[in-house]
Amino acid sequence: MKYLVTYDISDNKRRMKVFKLLLGYGINVELSVFEVVLDKSTLNQLVNEIKEIINPKEDAVYIFPYSKEPLRNGIYEGKDYGDLFV
Repeated sequence: MKYLVTYDISDNKRRMKVFKLLLGYGINVELSVFEVVLDKSTLNQLVNEIKEIINPKEDAVYIFPYSKEPLRNGIYEGKDYGDLFV
C-alpha cells in the first residue's frame, strides 16, 4: 500500500536521521514529505525505527495511507496537536 509520510522535527540531527531513514523506504517529494510503498510488517518496522529517533514531546511524524479514506485514519507519532485530524 502507498503511504504519505510527513514530519515536523525540531532538532536538526533527529530531522536528518529521519530523512535518511525515509530515503531507504521511498521517494522524497518535498523537504519533509515522502511517498513510500509498504506492506503491513514493513510499515510496523518503519514506525518502530521512527520511534527510536524522534522525541515525542518535540517532534511529530504522520503516516497517511493513500486511499479514499479520510486522513484521520493515518498513523501519528509525536507531539500532540490536539483534535487536528478528528
